[in-house]
Amino acid sequence: MDVNQLQYQHASSELIQPNEPPSGSQQQYQHNTYPPQQHLLQTPPDGGPSGAKPCNPVPPPNPPKIVERPKWNDTWATLLFAIFMVGFAVLAALGMPLTVASLRDGNLHIPDVSGSNSSIALGLSSTEIGGLIGVSVGTGLVFSATYFILMLSFPGPLIKFSYLMNVLMLVGMAAYLGYLRSYIAAAIFAVFAVLVALSYWVLRHRIPFSTIVLETVCKITRRFSGTLLVALGGVIFSAAYAVLWLGTVIGMAEWSNSKSLSSGVMIVILILLVFMSFWFNEVVRNTVHTAVCGTFATQPNSESVSLPSNHTTANSLGRALMSSFGSICFGSLLVSIIRTMKFIAQMAKNNCAQDGNIFCCIVATCFECFFSCMANILEYFNKYAYTEIAIYGKPYCDAGRDAWNLFKFKGIDLVINDILIGYVLGTGSFLSAILCAFAGFLYVTGNGGLGSMGTSVGVYVGVCLISAFIGMWLFLVLLEVVDAGTAATFVCLAEDPATIQRQQPRFFAAIQERFPEISWGMQTISY
Repeated sequence: MDVNQLQYQHASSELIQPNEPPSGSQQQYQHNTYPPQQHLLQTPPDGGPSGAKPCNPVPPPNPPKIVERPKWNDTWATLLFAIFMVGFAVLAALGMPLTVASLRDGNLHIPDVSGSNSSIALGLSSTEIGGLIGVSVGTGLVFSATYFILMLSFPGPLIKFSYLMNVLMLVGMAAYLGYLRSYIAAAIFAVFAVLVALSYWVLRHRIPFSTIVLETVCKITRRFSGTLLVALGGVIFSAAYAVLWLGTVIGMAEWSNSKSLSSGVMIVILILLVFMSFWFNEVVRNTVHTAVCGTFATQPNSESVSLPSNHTTANSLGRALMSSFGSICFGSLLVSIIRTMKFIAQMAKNNCAQDGNIFCCIVATCFECFFSCMANILEYFNKYAYTEIAIYGKPYCDAGRDAWNLFKFKGIDLVINDILIGYVLGTGSFLSAILCAFAGFLYVTGNGGLGSMGTSVGVYVGVCLISAFIGMWLFLVLLEVVDAGTAATFVCLAEDPATIQRQQPRFFAAIQERFPEISWGMQTISY
């Protein structure tokens, strides 16, 4: 099969051998439904070689079927997203010139919805700002590269270290709060520390599986280095949009004030801008996730692929930005609506607190908590829905249905694997933030202060917070790639393990050796 001629909507054209030969130059795969399977334990008569533990049976291959032409899914969501982005461009054209004019004299004028006008004196030169950013970025990049090497070389010990560090942090926070005589908060953190330690004891037998998955994902990332560039581009794109969005918000507030618009109109404009920000950032993040998942899905059959790794990543990114972009916008829209509702509830809570209305404040807080939980659940669900989209090129609703089946049959396996690898990524993000904050502290100390702002405690706190934020954003590049690669690897193993066994026997044998009690196939449940 000539891979250059396959322009289907998902990356598994390089993942699985088709059931029948291609019938055209533009084709895509569509996933079949699994036949019912039984959870059996096949035990060799002699107990296996050298008394090895018996392994669970692997279901028969279930390769996807070739269809004629790739489809552009959920195009209405693409059009709606384009309309909102055009609207944002109009608001930016109105607001950004006013923000730039405010910055020319080194002062930032920020009017609020009440009509008052405050000014912030910056007092910093471009050299000082550039030096601080350069130190933070350099520290973050060096640490991210070092942590990636550690994940590649010592995945198992790193998982255990991440668990230990989380327990120690919770114990330390409990001790500190106890020192401050905040005993209730100290007891809460102590309980969380015990629960995390107990979870390690319960899940320790699953560490070998997560170890081989993390090690394999890091090896594929090293081979397909273009995935890091895609994630870096997403981070840079989001950061640039954040600067533009912040300037637009400040400028539109000043513009509305100059036009004597009512506070209600200003609030509506603010809510629209917040919704646009949520939607744009969700689309960028999910596009990176889909592109990276599509690249990782090529690995199980990569030995038969002659394309260079950058070409493979570019093809996957192209599918995410074209035929699957509507599905990405669709799922991102749902999360953005919920997060906007949470923002509205938060605004209502703050207004009620200022007015002293305790009952309304409690109701708004409940709504804020509800919408926050709903958004987090949907984001986690979308992670695997977009993985289905990346691998099989499905519309969002079909991908969501299959993702639900994945949670139904493999939900506990999936969550445990995400917890173990998530601890590693979360610890890396925290350490990156701490090191970059320390680098910013050293930069201010070495320069004897930061411009005309001096060496006050507020300067150090502000610099450390900004540097920590930069460190977390830089580590987000590695986090997104590893997280997406883990999701793609898990979905491929869960939905068609026989193909993985045939195409990557060493990887499959390593999983069976380290975790022989694993259950294979979508119709088998481990717990």
